[in-house]
Amino acid sequence: MKKYVMILSAMLMAISFTACSQSKVPAAVKTAFSKKFPTVKKVDWGKEGKTRWEAEFERNEKDMSANFDLQGNWKETETDLEENTLPANVDSVLNSQFSGYKIKEVAFSETPERSAYEIVIKKGESKLEVTIDKAGKLLSKENAGEDND
Repeated sequence: MKKYVMILSAMLMAISFTACSQSKVPAAVKTAFSKKFPTVKKVDWGKEGKTRWEAEFERNEKDMSANFDLQGNWKETETDLEENTLPANVDSVLNSQFSGYKIKEVAFSETPERSAYEIVIKKGESKLEVTIDKAGKLLSKENAGEDND
């Protein structure tokens, strides 16, 4: 059953991205993306809410996404990372403050205001998303909802 749910979820995501990518991406958004990521040629566009566009792409063999508002202002870039690429000070915070939790997802997030690691961790039924900056300071922790694995 779990396998069918995962396949159905993947199909629905693909359909929604295809439908969104066929929508007209504002010229200001495309221009801003090209300026910020001049070497990226293949981009999958999707609408995120009513006020943002998200570009999904690969750069330096890493999956990335970037968000822009309707005027083309850059809002965030996320880079998917492997768990073993976390800096020692970030890993130390996880080990000391979230003992027993297992890492499920890791991304590096950059916004105009900050750069930080966003890490989804799980222990039993508890699933959290923690944000830790480059210096190893815990910026936030919040409930990440239920997990089906």
